[in-house]
Amino acid sequence: MIKHLLIVAFFFFTSSLYAQSKLSVENVYAAYLQNSGTIMENNQIKGYFFLYQSDKIDRRTNEYTLQIVDENLNKVKDIKFQDSKKLSLLEAAYNGNSISFLFKNEDNKTLDMKVYGIDGKLKYTYSREYTKKTDDLMKRYETMHTDEGTNQNVFDLGEQGYASVLPLRDGRTRTYEVDYYSSNSKKYWTYVPSDDDERYANAEFLGSTDSLIILEVMKRNRMMSGKITAHLVGIDITSKKKIFDLDGEDDTYTLVPSNVIPVKGSGRILVMGSYFDKNDNVAKDFSKGLAIYEIDGKGNVLSKTYNSWGKDFAKYLPTGNKGKLDKVGFLFIHKLIRTHDGKIFAVGEGYKRQVSAGGIALTALSAAAGSYGSTSTTKIVTTDMVVMEFNDKYKVTDATIYDKTNNTADLLLSDFHSQHAIALLLKATGGFDYEFTTGDADNNTFSICYGDWVRSSNYKGQTFNTLRYNGTKFTKDKIELKSKASRMQVLPAKAGSIMILEYFKKDKRLESRLEKIG
Repeated sequence: MIKHLLIVAFFFFTSSLYAQSKLSVENVYAAYLQNSGTIMENNQIKGYFFLYQSDKIDRRTNEYTLQIVDENLNKVKDIKFQDSKKLSLLEAAYNGNSISFLFKNEDNKTLDMKVYGIDGKLKYTYSREYTKKTDDLMKRYETMHTDEGTNQNVFDLGEQGYASVLPLRDGRTRTYEVDYYSSNSKKYWTYVPSDDDERYANAEFLGSTDSLIILEVMKRNRMMSGKITAHLVGIDITSKKKIFDLDGEDDTYTLVPSNVIPVKGSGRILVMGSYFDKNDNVAKDFSKGLAIYEIDGKGNVLSKTYNSWGKDFAKYLPTGNKGKLDKVGFLFIHKLIRTHDGKIFAVGEGYKRQVSAGGIALTALSAAAGSYGSTSTTKIVTTDMVVMEFNDKYKVTDATIYDKTNNTADLLLSDFHSQHAIALLLKATGGFDYEFTTGDADNNTFSICYGDWVRSSNYKGQTFNTLRYNGTKFTKDKIELKSKASRMQVLPAKAGSIMILEYFKKDKRLESRLEKIG
């Protein structure tokens, strides 16, 4: 029983055993904490899972173990299987009735999606070759498969199964592909846009309903064009047909969608995003504010509500007409939360470009030596958390800035990215400090959780912070994350607790423990 190579993450189970609150796994020779994740049933934690290499069968084959534990970290079940030693897990997801793993199999040159039931039994395996068309995807995994990144390409669709949204390159064409994997039957399909105006397009998964996969698609009419158009695209899960493609051509403003949430029991979908003047370049120009649209399942727009930076938000935030908050910068919206009384809370985090003293010094030294390289003279920092409240008519009624440290994000070519591209890159690489949001089923109460780095005379190190909403107001809690671990990640846990996952590289040990907060 040789070398436990931890490849992933965590799942929940419905057992309820006596609390042990701590779990240790020895002989872990590598750990990607990025693939750790809690999954919730009605916003409640039910347990965790992890997959690791548990034995070496021969020079080409390894044994792997899928271990399921409950919400108290008690072991529930181990499921073992054998596969190539060149098998590497890229991503994992859970949808309420199954868990899925996306593997890269270098022996077969395939991407393999394996779907397991909550009993740990393998239900379905879906395979597809990776070719030159998916080179961009492979490069993305090589550069972004870190402890800090988030799932980039695999997303749960609730009881319907899973979807992946992949970049696709074919000759000069740069477009995208959507793959659907059912978790209820052996059903799989691939959608590749066929319209000429989508030869140069990039897609981001925004969310789903019982029948739709919803994407933000940014298109350009030629490869090097600086003019980009933003689209909200809905694809039917059953028929794989494009149901709608909203570009706002006839609207007063241009919407760049960034978040969607279905309104339970209504058939309606809320869409939030930045809005721009019609002639603006959405990749470069400043937005005018945030808009909330209501649409139905066919893409018909039922209502439009605009909240401008210069007028509406200025009542609550130090902002101007250019969409930047004083000392905060631009806002990226991580989460929309709809409460039982129709209120909407938007969880945002600031980011901005700052002059990099180190970058300027290196540029000056290079110039003095007669070399003119590509060293960036600026850096991107994430700033404060911002929580905005909207009434049932989708007009902003309050907004609060919660201070945190300006933390530097490691981004290449920070001098050249648009504000929208920078936000997406920060999200992809785990550059933001926002972690997750937990709450009850109706969001009557919820907690917004984020990390921070404190540099004070009393404490220097990582902290974990919660903004708790009790139905009427927010309170803030903080704990210090003192650890000698090589890597650490915080995950949701049962009410009043968090789960801390630590990897000790020197000792080749992975530990998980529950810790109370508040």
